[in-house]
Amino acid sequence: MNRKKITIVCALLLGVTLGIFGADFGLALNAEPKYGSAVSPEGCSFTGTATPWISGLVRTGLSYYVSGEIIIDYQDDKDTFPPVFTLGRTELRWRPTSAVFLTLGRQRFQDSTGLAVAGLFDGLSGSVAFPRVRLGAALFYTGLLYKEQAEILMTPNDGSNYAKALNYGDTDSYFASRRVVAALTGEFPDLSSRTSLALNAIAQFDVNEGAEKLHSQYLAGQYVFTPVEPLRLHLAFVASLKETETQLQQGYAAAAGADWELPSLVQDMVSVQVRWSSGAVNEQVGTFTPVNGISQGEIFTPRLPALMTAHASYTVRVHQTVSLGAGAAYFIRTDLETVADADIDPASQSRSLGAEVSGSAVWAPDSALRLSAGGGVFLPGSAFVADTPVRWKIRAGVLFAF
Repeated sequence: MNRKKITIVCALLLGVTLGIFGADFGLALNAEPKYGSAVSPEGCSFTGTATPWISGLVRTGLSYYVSGEIIIDYQDDKDTFPPVFTLGRTELRWRPTSAVFLTLGRQRFQDSTGLAVAGLFDGLSGSVAFPRVRLGAALFYTGLLYKEQAEILMTPNDGSNYAKALNYGDTDSYFASRRVVAALTGEFPDLSSRTSLALNAIAQFDVNEGAEKLHSQYLAGQYVFTPVEPLRLHLAFVASLKETETQLQQGYAAAAGADWELPSLVQDMVSVQVRWSSGAVNEQVGTFTPVNGISQGEIFTPRLPALMTAHASYTVRVHQTVSLGAGAAYFIRTDLETVADADIDPASQSRSLGAEVSGSAVWAPDSALRLSAGGGVFLPGSAFVADTPVRWKIRAGVLFAF
């Protein structure tokens, strides 16, 4: 059979398959240029992403969704070659009854606080709903994820592999750190008429070869209180244990915030939030280390360990198709050794890292088109060397969906 006949047969098989399972499919193209001192040294970057997807219903209660990503990066006058090919969210979802839900595949998971675990994971999750509580369980493996998709940077060995240039001949330069994550969840959405509570117990097991193992466990909880309908208050806390062959350390993180929908003629909201995580204190209490490297800023992007941030933002929909946003944040380190930046003064005893302000605009004239723009500046604090310049960045984005 020649190539033309093979192509025709494959196309027919695909068409029959899509017809049998009633599949929907599409393609999203995203282009995002950036420019500024916070992108690269007075440089620019461009990221282009193609995301094909297909979804369908196999039978009542059983559905699937498959997506992929092709990513091309340009930075510092160099193209990323070869392009990045990775599997996106890919799930087989089964709902045997209205109260039971199971998901198999590459799926999004986040603990209730967003402080310990957040991102895509490969594995199995499920939940059972009762009248006043929803119970869930999950088991995941991270070693098949693309490293920049997972952002797992728990050890120096994770960091060294993350920094490697992509080379498909070197699996450590592509795949994320190999870890198994197990989670139990209890959600009480109607704890009272105005409150809700969510609890998580999470265990992370290091299954990397060679390097010293780092295992960790987390107990997380978030309490939400709505005293009046436009105002939502939330409080979160995480206690963790991380263990190596020679050491067992506690770590802590917390967050508190409020979201207030203003009583105005337009749809707008003010949000404030404070996040804190422990730094190195002594042999018993150490740096809080989440599974994923969760960035805390827009222009200055330190990760959560040993950091405190205060953030305020305002968002408004000025038109059915136009949204605007503005935010400000201040960063404080909770120890003098964990937060890393080339411009931090190693002799400084100051904990002040500085402040940033940012803004954004989004125009979505059609469901198939979304245009965005934004930018901001970061003003270094006294922990940086005296002549550290202001950092800035501007960005734009175009998203087409077919």
